[in-house]
Amino acid sequence: MKNIIKIIGGGVGILVIIVTAMAMLNICPPQGPWAQPPWCPGSSMSWPFSDPEEQSATVEEDSITTEDEEAQTNEIEDFLLDEDISENERLARVAIGLVQDLTSVNTYFNGAASSIGEVQASHQANKLFHVSNSHSKVMALSLPGINLLQVDSQIPQGFLDPLPESGFIPAPAGACAIGASPSASFLTQDGENITPELLAENDIQVIGFDELTGGSIEGRQLESTITSLITPGDPDLLTPDGWNQKVWSKLAENQTGAASLMDYHLWSVSEQIEAVIVESMGARMESMGLPDQIMSAFRASQTSGWYASPAPEDAYKISAMEIEAVFSGATEGTIYEKRDFSIPTLGEMPQFGPMVGEGSVVYHDPDSGDYPFDLEIDWTKWDELGRVTEGEIIFTDQEHDVVIELSVKEDNSRIAHVFRQGIKVGIVNVDSSGMISYEDLTE
Repeated sequence: MKNIIKIIGGGVGILVIIVTAMAMLNICPPQGPWAQPPWCPGSSMSWPFSDPEEQSATVEEDSITTEDEEAQTNEIEDFLLDEDISENERLARVAIGLVQDLTSVNTYFNGAASSIGEVQASHQANKLFHVSNSHSKVMALSLPGINLLQVDSQIPQGFLDPLPESGFIPAPAGACAIGASPSASFLTQDGENITPELLAENDIQVIGFDELTGGSIEGRQLESTITSLITPGDPDLLTPDGWNQKVWSKLAENQTGAASLMDYHLWSVSEQIEAVIVESMGARMESMGLPDQIMSAFRASQTSGWYASPAPEDAYKISAMEIEAVFSGATEGTIYEKRDFSIPTLGEMPQFGPMVGEGSVVYHDPDSGDYPFDLEIDWTKWDELGRVTEGEIIFTDQEHDVVIELSVKEDNSRIAHVFRQGIKVGIVNVDSSGMISYEDLTE
């Protein structure tokens, strides 16, 4: 008997080793009446555990959702499926869940907007220009290790891609709450929506982001371009016309029609970009004691307009953004928000202002039917990154004479008061740790 057990155990062990080796080497058995293992194409079998790569991708795509927000959302969803809770409590939880989704939408777009404010013209401590060992009266120039433009964070691809016709840039899949399809557009100080039509009407030309940086956050492309235009010992650089013809006009040839939001932003601050670069060049040349004729020629040359055209006006700077969030599922509808948003100077964090909104959604209750709500949103506080931290959202269902007044506190706690026919009938509290409690005022 023991020998039989040993034989069976040995056979199982060999089988486990063979299956493990097949899985690691991605080997599939020949087609037949048997089921294919889960790593083979067309398999109807699934792994008994989650794919680690799949989990990693999900975490990366939804990195803006904190663990606390996910826990609160899951808890609310679980309660909504509970048939034992009252109708009033269910409606309050719907409101809280919707606001949590909306908060994640806001967090994504405020963070995305902040990233374009981190684009800046700069240089390192090493010399921008240096003089070669040549005894020529004309300088020999190079650009050792200079970052004329650098980016300190990852800019969303949607901000770099050509603008949609509407001007609304969609958030990538997984970036915001499940069930919401959000997008955002940006406005000028005159309240004009930044669209491809606006770019074309003003014939905005700019050295594009990829041409400027080489598509790298290190921003070396402009360095290489300027280096290639300056020839050591070139006597033309002794005159303003020489600088214009050999450097500035050649740089201007890289201008193309602005197409993306990033193109527009760089155009709106182009005078600052040009000033920083020209100032750095001049300071380096002066520190090296180059001949007055060279310095005079440089200063008298056309040092503006080579990066972008026409010259931008303050009225064209980005001044606000609008967010449109389309919800689907148990709660359907569209919510609009608008907030002041500006980047005063190149390379500074954006300045965020008040954020208000409105919308209409319908909650489909499986037991009680549809609840059509109109929303009024007023976010009153936010942190230095623009993330809203405190505010009030009012849900009004005139058809059922229901009003839900929901407040969000700075410690991330929330409270929803439910009114029917003007009488408060219930309160849902969500504390800062995500624990939910309900107080029924009808008893």
